Amino acid sequence: MNNTTFGYVSAGASDIRRLARGIDSIRCQDARAEKLAARAVARPIDYMRWAEFEAVLRMFQVSPGQRVLDVASPQWFTLHLAARHPEVQFSYINIQESEVAPFRAISESLGLRNIEYGLGDVRTLSWPDATFDKVISISVLEHIYPDIGGDVLALEDIRRVLKPEGELLLTVPCKAKSSVVYMDGPVYERGKSGKNFFAREYDMDSFHDLVTKTGFQIDEEWRIEEHPGLFAVDYWEWGDGSGKGLWPWLLRKRGKLERLTGFSLDEFFAKRHLQVNKTPNNRLVNVAARLKPQPRQPQ
Repeated sequence: MNNTTFGYVSAGASDIRRLARGIDSIRCQDARAEKLAARAVARPIDYMRWAEFEAVLRMFQVSPGQRVLDVASPQWFTLHLAARHPEVQFSYINIQESEVAPFRAISESLGLRNIEYGLGDVRTLSWPDATFDKVISISVLEHIYPDIGGDVLALEDIRRVLKPEGELLLTVPCKAKSSVVYMDGPVYERGKSGKNFFAREYDMDSFHDLVTKTGFQIDEEWRIEEHPGLFAVDYWEWGDGSGKGLWPWLLRKRGKLERLTGFSLDEFFAKRHLQVNKTPNNRLVNVAARLKPQPRQPQ
């Protein structure tokens, strides 16, 4: 496949815009849901998600009657999958009710009967062993607390609820050198002041070690890389360019211009600067993989 092709995710963006425009405001009656829908018409997919969604969709195959669990991925992704595959049952969980409620209202307004929403902690999932055919987790694993070992707990319980022949599709940030990012103030469910754990940035070695440690094996893997340039958003927001003058601040304000014009700058920037491939070529920013459980050893 051409590394610069975004064919899968472009179709997904069209789906998301259509779903966002199709919300019945009378049935929805959720102010935040309506705002999220209006935002999705202008920007259906955020910058890095263009590459992450593309990589996951390249690996995603589903059959009628299967069950899919989405662990806190960007919510429009699962909505568009549920709309596209009405014969498949989707379950979506997030640890925060504020992240679940508006999209539950959106799905109900759209009349999607094959997706259920609930609160859940991926470290202690509520389902029995071997429940799901597939699990999806896009840019979630890196945030799971605690900063040392939270990702291990999550992957171990995902493996438990996967069927032996099931698969996990996930993305995580992956850079030349691994690191841990902390932020001042509350982070997700951790409502504490002061310095708090925000995310891990893996390198390829630490990601592969994590996969093996938690009883998975890599079935397919894609590198997400970023070309340098003025609109290379990850470099300016999270990389070495983040502290360089006014430009990073201006980039963060691009959402206002998108809402005014209805034109997705993030789509334009992503197609200009991001690449999904299998061999090193540019600055590594993310990795996407299809993981399968290793056979369990007899007790």
